Order: sequence, then C-alpha cells, then structure tokens
Amino acid sequence: MPNQEQTKKSPHGKILLSWNFPEFTQYERSKSWYFWIGLVMAGLLVYCFFTLNLLFAIIIIMSAVIMYLHSRRQPLDIRLEVTEDGLQIGEKFYNYKSLKNFWLIYEPPEVKNLYISFKSSVKPDLRIPLEKQNPLDVRKVLLDFLDEDLTKEEEPFADVLSRRLKL
Repeated sequence: MPNQEQTKKSPHGKILLSWNFPEFTQYERSKSWYFWIGLVMAGLLVYCFFTLNLLFAIIIIMSAVIMYLHSRRQPLDIRLEVTEDGLQIGEKFYNYKSLKNFWLIYEPPEVKNLYISFKSSVKPDLRIPLEKQNPLDVRKVLLDFLDEDLTKEEEPFADVLSRRLKL
C-alpha cells in the first residue's frame, strides 16, 4: 500500500509514492577484510615496483585512500518521490520522457532494489533501494508511466561484486 504521501503535491505534480533511502550501503567490515584488502594492495604495489609501473602504483594508492575515506563517511539520507511528471531523487528531477524503463530485483533480505534505465545510453542505470516499500506497490505506480523490463531478472554483476566484496 502506498504511504500517506498521496495527497501531497510537489512542483512536479501529485506525489504518488515516496520513501527515504541511504546514499550508499555501509557494510560491516571485519579486521580480516582490511587485512586481505591490504595484502592484495601491497602485492599489487610490489608488482608495480618490479615492473616499474609508476602510474598503476599511483592508482592503487589513490584507491586505498578513497576506500579509507569512504569507509569513514556516513551515507546521506536521500528522499525519492514518484510524482505524476517524473522522479524526484534528492535534489535531482528526472522527467519520465528521459527514462527508458524500470525493473525490480527483490530477493530479501539482501537484495531489494528498483532499477531505472535512461533513454540516454551515456547515463548509467540508477539503483534505488526499496527499503521497506512493497515492490508490488512500486511496480503498480511506475507501470502507469514507464515500461517494465521483464528480461532483467538478475542483479547486475557490478552490484553483486560490490555487495560480496563489501566495497
């Protein structure tokens, strides 16, 4: 059942559905995870030293710094509003005319995501965690505006890899 935002209005029409979700998934990482990542990065740095590949070494060091900084950051809470004119995701608005289709991957408790594909092939697909939303309600509302891609039944490989490696 859609939540009680149905009667509210936005600059983009009536709000049909809305919920909050975290900007990114914050994984619990054990000391052994940090040990193995450190070991892999150290091994790659040794490889860079022997092959005299300075650029690859810089990329590895930058990756380590980015991973460390990212692990210390708390995700922002982002608001999604499905309106009559499009999707308001945080501060950005996506008109339905710019969106190609959507699909849902719902395999609780680990995977509960809505994916949105753009007509522009340059833009990557959006992954939106469903949180506690009923996927049938989300599907019902979106079908009035977008086609559902029924060919996509699996979570994208990049998402699976990211979740399994806790990146």
